[in-house]
Amino acid sequence: MGMAMEPLRGPRRRRLLAISLLGGSLGLAAASGGCRGQDIFFDCEDQEAAFRSLAEREGPLLESTPRGEPYPVAIKYSEAGLNQLLSGVVNQDVPFTGQLPFVWFEGPGTLEFEATTDPVLELESLEGCATCVQFAFDFNVVLIGSDEEPAGAGIGSVKFRVPLELEPDGEDATLLIADYTRLRVQDLWLSAFGLETEDHQGLVAALGQFMEEEIQASYERTELLRLASWEIGVNNEIRLLARKLLVFPEQDTLVLAMQSNLPLPAGGGLEIDGEMPMGVPMVAQFDVALLQAMLERLLSDGTIPRVYNEDGDPDPGGNYGVTIDSLVGSAGGQETLINQFRVWRFAEGYCGYAVAQMDLDVELSDAGDLRLVASDVGVIGGEGSGAIAAEEDQFVEDNQEVVDFFRAAVVDNLDTTINYDALDIEGSNIVFTTLERDLQVDHLDTWIDFVVVEEPEGG
Repeated sequence: MGMAMEPLRGPRRRRLLAISLLGGSLGLAAASGGCRGQDIFFDCEDQEAAFRSLAEREGPLLESTPRGEPYPVAIKYSEAGLNQLLSGVVNQDVPFTGQLPFVWFEGPGTLEFEATTDPVLELESLEGCATCVQFAFDFNVVLIGSDEEPAGAGIGSVKFRVPLELEPDGEDATLLIADYTRLRVQDLWLSAFGLETEDHQGLVAALGQFMEEEIQASYERTELLRLASWEIGVNNEIRLLARKLLVFPEQDTLVLAMQSNLPLPAGGGLEIDGEMPMGVPMVAQFDVALLQAMLERLLSDGTIPRVYNEDGDPDPGGNYGVTIDSLVGSAGGQETLINQFRVWRFAEGYCGYAVAQMDLDVELSDAGDLRLVASDVGVIGGEGSGAIAAEEDQFVEDNQEVVDFFRAAVVDNLDTTINYDALDIEGSNIVFTTLERDLQVDHLDTWIDFVVVEEPEGG
């Protein structure tokens, strides 16, 4: 009695397909006098050793986050964007003394000041303070005489120069601080009760100095903004911290240069300048080399599985592995990251690796952030079984589960990386919207708008 033959499915079918792909080369190697010369690249022990060696070198973390150049990430703000970002905290916390003792023709009295406009933050070239910014606003002033009655009134304007500094906040955040203890009155103008700046410059200058001393004595260092790190990788070990503040007054731009504990290759890092697109309040700029280091680290720590079994499931004891070759921006003016990686096979007698390419289109989503859309994977080269696979579409089909899992993990994690939004102002929520992206071979710029929303009391 005969038995019906079941069609081959699953892992067994894949093994037989792979063997059939290798058959021609294996036969040719065996016919070459019995030596291993041509089939050494198919040797599973050699291929596994090569895979393990390469995998061990991928994804190291530096012992600490560097403090100096080169910087792999920069967050830029235009002058208008900085005012938009800090409007709530600046309006509440910019110091403006309410009273000053004053002697005028009528005798001793007190000047009472009241701001009439919201402070405007200006990025000016201020000698002797490369990280100072200027706050400017108008005010009303009333002279109260010794009899406690008003003796005159008028208007004025003032410009304060305030140093901004970066201060660590634990190991995973940085604070942007305004140091009001080192505030300077840059300019003071008055037109009140017969006192005109143009006619009494010395007196007004002396009043400005007195105002400066009173403010310095009354106010402290004030937190403007908190910049948190990424929350990526096992135990959030990957850091991104603001390390340097740069002011470019000619371009009305303030830049926060960021460092990571992901190592950069030789020659990596951004060339930071003050250029920004017209009308864009914020730009986040990433060195593409950092994105590659991120992928390698996520493979190393297991966030993205490195080893898979025959069914394409993550499995430390499996016989398929993945390593990263490169990640670069497209040179053709397209908004595309080109990821080349290796898929290794190191078991059951037909081993090697295939070099695969996966394009990642950087697109704007309807939700106002960036989304990566991965193309189909193509094989462009390889060694051993992978060299044959490079000439056969069957390789990708046979290993589709591995490819699909890896592709999804890459997309999800790079999405998180390039949508940096870890800014916090106490008492406010910040809602970010990505306006555009500009991808070059070595860096990615994202153009961002935002809205600062005051948190409801008790929220």
